Amino acid sequence: MDAKVVAVLALVLAALCLSDGKPVSLSYRCPCRFFETYVARANVKHIKILNTPNCTIQIVAKLKSNNRQVCIDPKVKWIQEYLEKALNK
Repeated sequence: MDAKVVAVLALVLAALCLSDGKPVSLSYRCPCRFFETYVARANVKHIKILNTPNCTIQIVAKLKSNNRQVCIDPKVKWIQEYLEKALNK
């Protein structure tokens, strides 16, 4: 084999070993890249709060109307109130 091919294969294998089996591009990606700012509280079935190491707080809500999951901006007023109540319990 050519030395360049061996070097490239060694780099690829090293990257795979260091990334816990995930491709490097996926291991640092935040679940929510886009946020909805106009989601009615009454339209939310349930909320998940995701806390990942390299991302800001991620709020994922499942909607009642169409069962779709959306990421809600954590700066929305009713989300702030919800988080404050959850932290005070």
